[in-house]
Amino acid sequence: MLGVEELSQGKSPIDEWRVKAYYFASFTFFATYERYATLYFEADGFRPSEIGLLIAVRRFLQTVATPPWNALADQTKKARSIQLACLVASAIPFLALSAPVHHDSKGLILRGLALWMFSLLGSPSTSMMDAVALAACDQDAQRWGNARIYGAVGWGMAHLPLGLLFDRFGFGVMFVSFVISAIGLFGATWGMPEACGEAEGDVSLQSIFGILRRNVAFFGNITVLGAGFAMVEGMLFLLLQEMKASTLLCGLSVVATVIFELPIFANAQFLLERFGTRRLVIAAQAAWVVRAFFYSQMSAAWMVLLVEPLHGVTFALAWTAAIDFVKRPEVSGEGLEASAQGLLTACFHGVGPIIGLLGGGVLFDSLGGHQSYLIFALGVLVSGWIYWIQTSDAELQHSPSREAISLSNALGKQTPTAEPESDAEQDHFAKA
Repeated sequence: MLGVEELSQGKSPIDEWRVKAYYFASFTFFATYERYATLYFEADGFRPSEIGLLIAVRRFLQTVATPPWNALADQTKKARSIQLACLVASAIPFLALSAPVHHDSKGLILRGLALWMFSLLGSPSTSMMDAVALAACDQDAQRWGNARIYGAVGWGMAHLPLGLLFDRFGFGVMFVSFVISAIGLFGATWGMPEACGEAEGDVSLQSIFGILRRNVAFFGNITVLGAGFAMVEGMLFLLLQEMKASTLLCGLSVVATVIFELPIFANAQFLLERFGTRRLVIAAQAAWVVRAFFYSQMSAAWMVLLVEPLHGVTFALAWTAAIDFVKRPEVSGEGLEASAQGLLTACFHGVGPIIGLLGGGVLFDSLGGHQSYLIFALGVLVSGWIYWIQTSDAELQHSPSREAISLSNALGKQTPTAEPESDAEQDHFAKA
């Protein structure tokens, strides 16, 4: 296996099929519990607000754990080893969730302790995933997009049979499929590069949070968008169950989400060149608002299949733009590749979901699912409008450059003569 030295020489260190297998295995693994855990807790008898609390604290712990885990990966250049060790360790508290509990405060605490320990130990599987994959792709946006497609495929393919199996055999399937997919992810991770990048940098809290401070408009908006996504990931199945949906229909709704992810990830570099970070993020937010408004008006559970293909627009556009923006050297700094991606994960998958799940759980209990999605649609709409206003002068004066698209070029394999969009964004965010 080629390592850091080969990466510095500009060689592609990992075969693309390995990166595809890594994404496929990762998202198959995530599919075994991410959305179905809410139904599992509901079957325990817990209310939406209690479920929201369980998952929000989980997200909080992931957010707290992500910066130190990813800083350790940057400092030691041992991202793969950290991921493998944590994957094995996190299986123990997750399997502890299979123990039966009563629907009371003690049962809630027991469920929480197991789930939260799983989150602390399992955080690197998510927070380092894209940084490791980018290193395997030699930081090339198009190679990354081609590989990331297989994450969407794994996510969609896993949910359909899982929905059928849950309906037939119950929630024991969640734990069996978790173990099987964890073994597959261990093997796929073994084929990834050890480090996320070659460069040595100042790995300190000051330098890491300096990334956040310099780009506050971007990270603030992506946090609000993350809150919206958490309302779908964590609460949509509860709304569907409220409307008498089967577990199979829940699984089918997830399969529908991946339809438009595939072409977007496949054309990642073209979209970045053509539209740039800001426009892709705003398009993703607009699509999410339409989606949430549709949820608020649904009169039958099956209607969710009509709007779920929009997930491909909302998630794929937002994540493609965000990953590309954060990996730029002028944003992340040298030697902080994993830390910068960890900050993105902490905002989008951590702080945002804490807001979304706590607020969403309370809204579900007090107003019901339909009104909850309407309120969140308005919140995401306002955040996108503020982001557009705050960044319009910096971005509209320039068009995206090809050099800004590929981080491999920015690292020096082809020295760019100018990076108008990146420089404009950096100047703007530095003043924010």
